[in-house]
Amino acid sequence: MKSYPLTGKEILNSILNSYSQVFFSTSKLLAVLLVLISFFDYGAGIGGLLAILIANLLAWSLGYNRYFLVSGIYGFNALLVGLGIGLFYQPSPELFLLVVVAAVTCFFLTVVFQGILGKYGLPFLSVPFLISVWIVALSRGDLSALHLSERGIFTYNELYALGGRTFVSLYDFLETSISSSFLKIYFHSLGAVFFQTHLLAGIIIAAGLLIYSRITFVLSFLGYTVAWLFYRITGIEFNSLGYTFIGFNYILTAIALGGYYLVPGRVSFAWIVLLLPAVVLITTATQQFFIQFKISPYSLPFNMVVLMFLYALKLREQRPRKLVETPVQLGNPEKNLYLYSGNLKRFPAAYPVSASLPFFGEWTVNQAHNGEHTHKGAWRHAWDFVITDRTGSQFKGSGDFAEDYYCFGKAVLSPFDGVVAEVVNNIHDNRIGDINTANNWGNTIIIKHNDYLYAKLSHLKYQSVEVKTDDVVKKGQLLARCGNSGRSPYPHLHFQFQVTPFIGSATLDYPFGHYLLKDASGFVMKNFEFPQNKQVVANPAKNETLAKALHFIPGQKIAVDFQADSAKKYWKNLGGRCFWVVETDVYNNTYIRSEKDGSIAYLYNNGDLHYFTNFTGKKNSALYWFFISMFKIPLGFQPNSNIDDSLPVNLMFGGITKFLQDFVAPVFLFLKAGYRLTMKEAGDILSADDIEMNVSISQKVAGREIRKIESEIRINTDSEIQIYTKFNDVKISLKCQNQPESY
Repeated sequence: MKSYPLTGKEILNSILNSYSQVFFSTSKLLAVLLVLISFFDYGAGIGGLLAILIANLLAWSLGYNRYFLVSGIYGFNALLVGLGIGLFYQPSPELFLLVVVAAVTCFFLTVVFQGILGKYGLPFLSVPFLISVWIVALSRGDLSALHLSERGIFTYNELYALGGRTFVSLYDFLETSISSSFLKIYFHSLGAVFFQTHLLAGIIIAAGLLIYSRITFVLSFLGYTVAWLFYRITGIEFNSLGYTFIGFNYILTAIALGGYYLVPGRVSFAWIVLLLPAVVLITTATQQFFIQFKISPYSLPFNMVVLMFLYALKLREQRPRKLVETPVQLGNPEKNLYLYSGNLKRFPAAYPVSASLPFFGEWTVNQAHNGEHTHKGAWRHAWDFVITDRTGSQFKGSGDFAEDYYCFGKAVLSPFDGVVAEVVNNIHDNRIGDINTANNWGNTIIIKHNDYLYAKLSHLKYQSVEVKTDDVVKKGQLLARCGNSGRSPYPHLHFQFQVTPFIGSATLDYPFGHYLLKDASGFVMKNFEFPQNKQVVANPAKNETLAKALHFIPGQKIAVDFQADSAKKYWKNLGGRCFWVVETDVYNNTYIRSEKDGSIAYLYNNGDLHYFTNFTGKKNSALYWFFISMFKIPLGFQPNSNIDDSLPVNLMFGGITKFLQDFVAPVFLFLKAGYRLTMKEAGDILSADDIEMNVSISQKVAGREIRKIESEIRINTDSEIQIYTKFNDVKISLKCQNQPESY
């Protein structure tokens, strides 16, 4: 396959991202600071940059993934190798030849470990760097043409060469001002990540981390502090870190697990406190081992603990919502946290399958979990559903016959895609008031979704089952009719989730994905919740107008007319026509991209609801206002129904309030942006009529509303979407229409 040349922007990004990836970041500002720091020792700086160029050239010429290349995935381990070798030896042609050979070795080790560890969903971290730098270190006795570096012996001379007297004075000021060995070793440990021995390097990195991410900065300090405390408590000599520079293991472990591979939060922070002592012990132990070979363990303790912990998490049978692996990696702990907190109810890690209610229309929960009559003990997580009239009665007339009951004979549907695991269809329905204890569950269907999730539907009507064992069924497919068989004194539908395929299996505490709850004001959309006793619930009925308008297909082109009316300069000259295109990324995520300003809105459509999941770009762009107005839209609904959600904090706030929120975000959020969508009155909900909706967004600081955004949305049968938004003195109008291919 032909490798297309990289653009200048791609080459620059591949270099900068290789630097920032060392701190699990894609921040260009942090990358620039790290580049400058690497050249505090010019031999290390040149070696690191040369190694990146070699690794990325190999990745491009051999046809490896372009996205990974530009993201710095193939370059950051080579960078570390180049920095380490460049620091050890005096610059010379022989040194840079060694850097090239080591970079080639490191690149192929990167590819190998990407494949091996990737099979288990694990990162390769700095394992390729470790092996490569150990190979060079163990070979040093035979590298007679290379000379050990004497840089670092005459620190002030080197500082003077870098920045003159001003640089020397600044260094002197920092050394005398920071008297605490605790802080000095913290900064030295940060600088050691980039093989720098100067205090100034660590201070600049700390400042860069603070600017890039408050959570990352806090985690770096937390990891270091926990290790320091453990050193003190156990009596390990801590000042040795000042000259071994091995303390970066604690910092990187905290950053990786506290905010990158896990969603930041109280539990992930608590695990940092628990795991750091293990890192300390591994560090001290490996130092004693590797001293026999006169080499350093470098980042081995960090790699061991992070990989061990992440692998252990993947073997869990259940995924607690308080300790969750980052579902979508955004390269920034704050974004990871805000995206997850906004999508927690949409895509709960503990509930990966969205199951629908197994019926049409409105049904009443006649018995919920921990029921009054049954649903006890191991079978407590189940529901009984019936149909009631306006008076709450389950039947018409005398109720002496099964046919008098509104639910008897009604369609029973599959709650999700799956395979029929078990069918019972030959048990006669009971007379009203009678029960069949010999065949407790009556006519039953069990549907298998995967090896860990089954659904059981029981008390079905005699000879009404439409499927047989091993049939493949689709979500919403007709399975049978509601009946009165088994231990059932009156017609009802028993439903439960379970983890095994047997009739009589214990129940599983698992929610329904998306359903409508009826209350006094209409219907409210519920997401991954548990219907309660006496609640009236319904499946959203898909509306063809909405389904068509919100079915965004890769390659689709959209023409947009955008107008903003305000006296403020910020909103001036924003109007006009622009074009959007629907695309997918390397992970098959669908997004809408604005060709005018490059803004991107990521979306997800599960057949029941349309979601926007994330946005990158300008907040005064047409796509941004489309994103927040259309943040969550059901493809089916009831008139006057409401849908509540919350927008990500980082997309709705900025400035000092957002800066301060970042520091405490893992503990609690004092910034909130609530989203409410209301469906206006309509005729037949299944018809293809025009749709009108209202959206209200409330921005709150510590519970006090500081701004309210109101939007009116109209969607017609030609899939034209019109949005009218107002807040303060600003009025925004959007009109979006699918465009022919020839536009």
